[in-house]
Amino acid sequence: MLSVITYASSVLVKKRYSKPDPLLVEKADSFFASLKYMPKNKGKVDYESKNKATKRKLRKFKSFEFDPNTISLDSLVELGLSPRQAEVVVKYRLNGGQFKTPNDFSKLYIIDSATCARLIPLIKIKEKFGSSIPKEKPSTNTLKIELNVADTLSLVKLKGIGSSFAKRIVKYRNLLGGFYSVNQLLEVYGFTPKNLEQVRSNIYVDSTLVRKISINHATYEQLKAHPYITRYEAKSIVYYRTKKGAIRSLSELWVNKIVPKEKLEKLKHYLEL
Repeated sequence: MLSVITYASSVLVKKRYSKPDPLLVEKADSFFASLKYMPKNKGKVDYESKNKATKRKLRKFKSFEFDPNTISLDSLVELGLSPRQAEVVVKYRLNGGQFKTPNDFSKLYIIDSATCARLIPLIKIKEKFGSSIPKEKPSTNTLKIELNVADTLSLVKLKGIGSSFAKRIVKYRNLLGGFYSVNQLLEVYGFTPKNLEQVRSNIYVDSTLVRKISINHATYEQLKAHPYITRYEAKSIVYYRTKKGAIRSLSELWVNKIVPKEKLEKLKHYLEL
């Protein structure tokens, strides 16, 4: 019996540790060999490279000589600038900025160094800068701007007037209803007597363009919105009309102590019966 068990065990051991099928081994070796030499990204789409290639294709641009002091916004975009970058270049010029040398183009923070390096060799500045008498001076002396119709683009042409001052002037003019005197610019926040003297010879006002308020029909809200009329004065005017009837003369306002006489001198340009 023992001999039978010993024989059976030896047969099982031999069967368990018998060599694998040579054909199976060959197929397994071939499979792992193919894995070893297969590229890691084989069969996968390199979307990152594809997107970069697409962007390069979409970012086609032209190359041509240009003067940054005169080139249009559309032409800047053709050169490869984004609409936002092109707009900054144009606004820089409108605010009085000038490109005196090609390297000045690199001073615009919004344009990256790679784009500047590509475009600077294409820059050809036609006008000569740095002379003792700027070319703009003769035309500046003949410049005349009417303050009641001028927009911000016109105002920035004045000496010492940047975009901030131009916006403040237009905003204050709209609140007033127009200017009756150039001296009213001194009421604009930050505007100094020195600023006024710089532009006085180039500006004027047409007082007939001033928008007036009907003192007998304007509401409290309309009256208090004017820079020269306080809330208390607006209420007093409405109350006086209610109690006394229509105002027949503007002098009634200071006679009845509604508005000080010196203020009425300014207000008479904006009030009508």
